[in-house]
Amino acid sequence: MFIAERYLISFAMGVFALFPVYLLSVGRDEIFFGSISAAGMAVAILIVLISPTLIRQFGVRRLAPIGGLLYAAACATVLLNELSGVRATFPYFLSYMLKSGGWALHFTIGSICISALSSDADRPSSFMAYSAFSTLGLTCGPLLSSLLTRYAGLGTLDMFILAMLAATAGAALSSWAARHAANIGEADIPNNASIARDLFDLLFSKSALFFVLVLLSASIYTSLINFQVTFANNSGLPYEIFFGFWAIGSVGSRFAIGPRVTRSAADRTLPLLLGGMVVSLLGFHYSPGHPVIYAMASLATGITYGLSYPLIQAEAIRVTAPQSRTLVQIIFSLCYFLGLYFFPFAAGLVSVHLGYDTLTLLIAGLALLQTAIALLGYRTIRRKPTPTVVGSKG
Repeated sequence: MFIAERYLISFAMGVFALFPVYLLSVGRDEIFFGSISAAGMAVAILIVLISPTLIRQFGVRRLAPIGGLLYAAACATVLLNELSGVRATFPYFLSYMLKSGGWALHFTIGSICISALSSDADRPSSFMAYSAFSTLGLTCGPLLSSLLTRYAGLGTLDMFILAMLAATAGAALSSWAARHAANIGEADIPNNASIARDLFDLLFSKSALFFVLVLLSASIYTSLINFQVTFANNSGLPYEIFFGFWAIGSVGSRFAIGPRVTRSAADRTLPLLLGGMVVSLLGFHYSPGHPVIYAMASLATGITYGLSYPLIQAEAIRVTAPQSRTLVQIIFSLCYFLGLYFFPFAAGLVSVHLGYDTLTLLIAGLALLQTAIALLGYRTIRRKPTPTVVGSKG
């Protein structure tokens, strides 16, 4: 049920990619969208930062459907603003803040639920499936929207209605699943836990290796996605090649070979996947004017990123004591969103002042740094005989 919820909310997230197009159609510009994006970024990071307190106060079971409901509220805000005929500025900001906060909460709580319902043995495969349906939803959202608006005569606002219904359905599924999962309560944070101390201790634990790896992964991902259209246009390439082959590689690999990857030794497989990503990302450097190289680089990057990301997440939990795993996933989410939202600024500076050739090398360099950190980090972990133990159930 939680996997179905992730697909539905990711589908709604994909539909929301039409928001910039809608804003342009009502007379707003890219600068305005950049402003509301910054507000959304602040809310997303704030939600992750206060999530330990929220979990301790309300519990995972009650919070499980809230992310989807916030997303539905974001779509409803856009629709009400349009129906009012005023098209006021504040509702646009509010809708994007609700959307970003809803995604951040769902991203964090959903992973906590999946982890709580999985054993150490099957957690990697659970995260693999969870990530696969997430990418599938993000891909199907804009694709179906494009087909419906082009061939069925529906408008952009109709797509927001569709996204609102999908997010609401996802929240309902999550609520039902959380109520019927007996061990979800094990992921709650006890009232007597010292959250600040425990979070600080985790930053210097075995799991810290994987916090760094996900920060770099998010930086690579956001650079590829956010700058892909301009990179392709400057390189004489159709950007549809990237998104199509990326989706095939990312989703297909998780379904086709993901189970085999999760059964292998992660300390060998993860550095190998990250090293493979270095090679695939270098393909973008040599792809301008060569659509075949562009397609192969996109496919290979989709495969290596698609398999490595859920493995990083599962490993961060594996090396952590059970009573600390909820906090580990919160830090994991925070590192992901920090890379997702902040690295595009650095990537933008590089692309403007040094060009896309340098940017592609920078992204490949991040993957190389990931590989080196993974190799050295696992060597350090092997030298520590006991698992990380932080906090107490009291």
